[in-house]
Amino acid sequence: MELIAVAVIAGLIVMFFAGKHISKKRPKETHFECARCGTLARHTDRTIEAWRNNRTTYFCQSCHLKWLHGRAPRERERGTSPAGRSSRSPSGCLGVVVLFAVVPLAGFLLVHAYA
Repeated sequence: MELIAVAVIAGLIVMFFAGKHISKKRPKETHFECARCGTLARHTDRTIEAWRNNRTTYFCQSCHLKWLHGRAPRERERGTSPAGRSSRSPSGCLGVVVLFAVVPLAGFLLVHAYA
């Protein structure tokens, strides 16, 4: 049983590091035309993430900063979109997977430790 626990923990660690080092999809084009001012701009992490979320309109850094400054101060501080969703928080999928793996394992170890 100890071997199974070690194997599960090792598997979780390997999945974590593999997820960090596997390259994510990127757009074929290195540049895009800004939808506001029309300049040709290089993709940044922000626009690549928008591309991954199937957005079709991209804005250069200058236009994006103008848009940010035009937002209400409360929205800027919280980092939320008008829909109330946080734009900076990760989805939490890995946390849920770890939770479902660790809680039963901890319960199993506690039961066998006091038996």
